[in-house]
This record gives sequence, C-alpha cells and structure tokens, in this order.
Amino acid sequence: MLTKLKTYIYEGFTYTGLEVTRSEQGETYFLLEIKKTNTELLITHKKELNGLGEVTKTLNMQHPIFVCINTPNVLTKKVDNVNTTNCEALVDRAFPNLDLDNFYYEVIRQASSAIVTISKKESIDGLIKRFQESKIKISKFSLGISAIENVLRYVEDELIVVPNYQISILDNTIENVVPHTSDIEQKYMINGLELHSDHLLSFALILGHLGQNKTNTNFDGVSERLEWGFKNDRIFNQILKISLAFFMVLLLGNFVIYNLYHEEVGTLNAAITATSSQKDELTLLDASVQRKQERVETLSASSNSKATYYLDLFAQNIPNSILLDEIKYQPLTKPLREKKPVLLEERVLLISGISKDVNAFSLWIEALEKQEWINAVETLDYDYISKNTSSFLIEIEFNKRSHEDQHQK
Repeated sequence: MLTKLKTYIYEGFTYTGLEVTRSEQGETYFLLEIKKTNTELLITHKKELNGLGEVTKTLNMQHPIFVCINTPNVLTKKVDNVNTTNCEALVDRAFPNLDLDNFYYEVIRQASSAIVTISKKESIDGLIKRFQESKIKISKFSLGISAIENVLRYVEDELIVVPNYQISILDNTIENVVPHTSDIEQKYMINGLELHSDHLLSFALILGHLGQNKTNTNFDGVSERLEWGFKNDRIFNQILKISLAFFMVLLLGNFVIYNLYHEEVGTLNAAITATSSQKDELTLLDASVQRKQERVETLSASSNSKATYYLDLFAQNIPNSILLDEIKYQPLTKPLREKKPVLLEERVLLISGISKDVNAFSLWIEALEKQEWINAVETLDYDYISKNTSSFLIEIEFNKRSHEDQHQK
C-alpha cells in the first residue's frame, strides 16, 4: 500500500511515450499513453503530432514523459565479435576516434555483439532545452532504437520495423539493423496489446522504466536530473492538491460543526428563554399561592377558633342518651367542583347521631333553642331504628350577632 502511494505521488500510474523523428516535412512526434493497472497495461491514447506546439497542447504534464529520440542526428551501428563489456571500448570500436566529451552514447550489449547508438550532445541538449521552453518536463530519454531491447523477448516476429530502421531478430537477439525509409506501418502483439510500429519504441522505453531495466549510457546523470525535476514538480503539485483538499475538508468540517453548534446554541437559547419565562410565571404563581395560603391559614385559624367556641357551648348540654356520629361546622352548600367557588353555609352546625330516649331528645332540642348563641334549631331527619332508638340529623343556626362578636374576638 505504501509503495503504491509513493508511486502515485512520485509519478502516478499513467505514462506517456513520445518518439521524435525528423523528415523533409519537419519533426514528427508519435505519442503513446499507457495506463498501469494492478494486473495489466492499457493503451489509453495514441496520436501522431506535427510540431512541438501540437505536442504541448496534447500532453498531460502531470504524467511522466519518456522521449525516444530517433532523428537523423542519431547514428546506430552494430559491432560483432566483441570480447569486452566496457561501453567506451565498444563505442570506440563502432565509431573510432570519437570525442566522448561531445557525444552521448547508449549501448545494447548482447552475447557476441553490441548495438551502439550515438548523437552529439549539442543536438540532444538543444532538443531537451526546446522541450523545457515549451514547459514539457521529460523524465527520461533514449537514443535511436536502444529501447527495443526491452521488448525483444515479447515479440515473435523476426523482422521489426520502426521509424527510420528495420531490425532483424533471431532468438531474442538483434541480428541486423538497417536504415529504413518506408512509411509502411506494421502491427505487433505484445502480451495481448496491439502496437503499431510508430509507437513500438515509446512502449519499449516505458516498459523498461516499469521493469527498472538498467541502461548502458554516459548520460545517466542527465536522465536523473530530468527525472528528479519532474518528480519535484509532481510532488509539489500533489502536495498542493492534497493540502487544498485537506483544508477544504477541514473548512467543511468546521462549517458543519459550526452549524451544528450554532443550531444547538439556538436551541439552548430558546430553552433558556422558555425556562426563564416559565420561571417568571412560576414565581408569580408561587407568590399568588403564598398569598392565598396566608389567607387560608388566617381564615382557618379564625374558623378553628369559632368552631372551638361553638362546639364548647354545644357540648355543655348534651344528654347521656344522645350519641353523636358527626358534627359539621359551616358545611358546603354544594359539592366541590373544579374552577368553581367554594360556598359554605355560614353560621350553621350540622349534627347527626343516635337518640336512645325520645323525651330526652325533645327536651334537648328545646334547651338548644333557648340558648342565646343559637338563632334556630331544625330537625332535618328523624328515623326510628327500634322502639326506643332513633337516628337524627339536626341543623343549628347561630345567632348572627353572637357570630360577629366571636369573629371580632
């Protein structure tokens, strides 16, 4: 996973191959775009372009660009019967007395032969400079047909045609390289990929990079500088994109959190306002209840005082034959109902009980009627339970003046 992430940051998974050739009509560029997936390579784009201006408009500068320089300024020669692995010795044998300070070379070493390709540094550096002036940052370049060695084991054909050259193959070895000017286009199958001859060298150069194949050149330092120049730009762009994405996500997260916080604060403020309003209402209600409670306590105290007074007077003359069941002081005129006033029969005492002597009961009633504090006595109910026993309910109305005097006390 880390390897894939590192690869993505450094170069991505899409690669562009660009072969540069030149004819009487001017420079021609054969562009090939390859995308690497987990298991295969896919051709995503290919095109023939005329002029560097078209190349600039077509290329995606975020993809690594591999340039195969195959112009008339590049010379290729095969050397047979070699008995050395020293590249400079092979170059000197192919091109005697060559001043290597002024030339770039690239060598394909084989069992008994070598393919040597050279070009003047001035020519190659000039082309690279033109690319850079057009804002094209190449990652790697190759001379002539040198990149072809990366695909030899995959090609079954014995004759390969690429721009400017015809290559004879025998047992995955280059037997002969002949200049070729025909415009006939050949097709080759490489592990299921169909490639035209114009794009074969570009594909081979990309394949060599993916396979990390080592090359034999004297411009490795130039290639490394180009590669790191591209990687630095890409890393900067990727970090910039990641940073922007990170800050966008961060800002979005802050915005979402702020909204949630703002909504929560709004809800809490509304709750506080409602609570404050309810608190005020409760305070007012509590004050009202407190006032009413004080009134009730005052009235209750007064009522209790009057009730005690009248009950004391009433109890002084109760005969032994009278048994009391219930005494109600100022009874309700109507049953209690919600949101209705409480109505009392003022100056009234209701007494219920049992009488065991009829004559004694009558005398007791007469005695009550003679009391100064009593205005009237009324028998509301009188029922015989047995011969000498009866239940009764009487109502005593207090004398108004006596009631007021007690109230003032």
